[in-house]
Amino acid sequence: MLRARRSTLTGRMEDAERLPPFGTPPLSSRPSQSLRAYVRALFSLSLLHVRKLTFLIICLIIAFALLQHVWKRPSEKLRDFSLSSKQTLQDQTYRPVAPANQSLHILIPATQSDTNLCKLIFSASILDYPPPVIVAWGQSIDPDKQEGLWGGGTHLFKISKVLEWLQNLNPDHDDDLVVMMDGYDIWFQLRKELLIERYHQINAEANERIQKRMGRAAKIEGIKQTIIFGSGKRCYPNEIHTVACWPLPPSPLPKDMWDGNTDGTIGSFPNIWSATRQKFLNSGIIMGPAKDMRALFAQAAKKVEALGQDPEPDDNGSHWSEKVYHSSDQSVFNMVFGEQEYQREVMRIRHMSWFFNPLSRIQQYLGRDLSDTDDKLEGNPIVNILHPPWNHAPVEHLPGKPLEFGIGLDYWSSISFQTANSERNGGWMKYDQPLEPQVQATSRWDCKPHLRQQLPPDLTASSPPLISQETPDSSTPDDGSIHLSQSSWTSVPLYTNICAGTIPVMVHLNGDKSQRDTEWHNMWYQPHAEKLGKAASPREGEALVKGGPEGKQMVGPGGAFADTGQALDFEEICKDWDFS
Repeated sequence: MLRARRSTLTGRMEDAERLPPFGTPPLSSRPSQSLRAYVRALFSLSLLHVRKLTFLIICLIIAFALLQHVWKRPSEKLRDFSLSSKQTLQDQTYRPVAPANQSLHILIPATQSDTNLCKLIFSASILDYPPPVIVAWGQSIDPDKQEGLWGGGTHLFKISKVLEWLQNLNPDHDDDLVVMMDGYDIWFQLRKELLIERYHQINAEANERIQKRMGRAAKIEGIKQTIIFGSGKRCYPNEIHTVACWPLPPSPLPKDMWDGNTDGTIGSFPNIWSATRQKFLNSGIIMGPAKDMRALFAQAAKKVEALGQDPEPDDNGSHWSEKVYHSSDQSVFNMVFGEQEYQREVMRIRHMSWFFNPLSRIQQYLGRDLSDTDDKLEGNPIVNILHPPWNHAPVEHLPGKPLEFGIGLDYWSSISFQTANSERNGGWMKYDQPLEPQVQATSRWDCKPHLRQQLPPDLTASSPPLISQETPDSSTPDDGSIHLSQSSWTSVPLYTNICAGTIPVMVHLNGDKSQRDTEWHNMWYQPHAEKLGKAASPREGEALVKGGPEGKQMVGPGGAFADTGQALDFEEICKDWDFS
């Protein structure tokens, strides 16, 4: 007891010694050493905890960043075409995304009549497309300048003559949609409203991908897709080591379409590009607003002029570019597309910051190049979008967005299916019958079919196909008029992309050209072609050419306009064609 009291007393005396003497001003009223000591102690204690917490957070961020760096993304899921991306299984009502009554103009570069041109114009006529404008009709290139040029140089008419039409267009039509398409190997199989609707659907999905890939750079720079090209499996005719080919974004198609052969050259049949997913540009079909198309074609014309008669700067010594690029519109558009995508990657890196992109910046700090990619080009790893491992000409990193044209591709063949290197990937299907037995190519070298028995909702919502129907002899009109009846899209053969399960608006037979003759009879309207042609009504259209007639004109069934403004009758264009 005595010892405890003594201890307590001693403790109180020690406490008293630590207190300031009587009469000393309060701590709050003077900057004493004790106050500084207290503050320093408290700060040291708080800083210790902050340091521990900060260290823990940094460790977690680094671990997450490392996992993100090494984690392999799962293969893309096959796109669901049975319903719109914004619909559910319970809500199957089709809701169009395209604005109502959007104007559409069709441009077909063609210098002379041909059976295959007649098939295109006829298919457009019976499916309610506006009368096309045939650019370069009746024109030719100086024979002295044709030597060594593909098609005698007429391929470049697709740039110069289309640009001329676009530049003469009144600004009131800047928001109208313009479609430029090859004239000698394309057929329409679905109606105009589906073409316009799918244009808007494709752009909406592409802009989501752009936003995801480019991040805040897409918003800051205003990057969005407005122009759609057809898609193909090969960067042709450009040399693959050039900027026209390697910076392109990865294909959104599933990575396992050909199992382990996908995007490789091993096991690809019948050629080394057959098992490649579509990711390259095809200029047989180009679609976009008039003002954007004008800027694109102006850039293409600038490229043609800059190349002159010399090889491109990145020619590998073969002089292939000298022989091909000067006469191929597709090679020029490939260059424009590749440069656009290269500069998009420059913009993406430029707009990254520690505040908005901490994980990417940590990965960069740990040694990762933010432009690294696992994408391949004809089986060769690209490694880095801005600096691939092979010899290539340096590309300047430009400020702003001077080479941005809003170009994108129709990867899923919703608008057009290109048969080049894909002849075994498409076929004719009747959707009122089981689909799998209708697939002809079924070897282990072919893609896995992804067919859907249900037609896409935009197709079922469109006007049904019309076919001719013979009337009983007793009721056949004396005037020889033709009776048409409605069929259904499920009962007519439709060309289908077997690999993706899509039904394109048009078929582009740019592979085996003999298919233009052998496959024509399979098109759903061909058995009724002559009767449908005779039963068609005149259509209203306008040439919209400088010096031509102003306002809309009526042209006969299957008629068109020359780029001089002259109305062309179908019989004048196709006087020797018998619809077969």
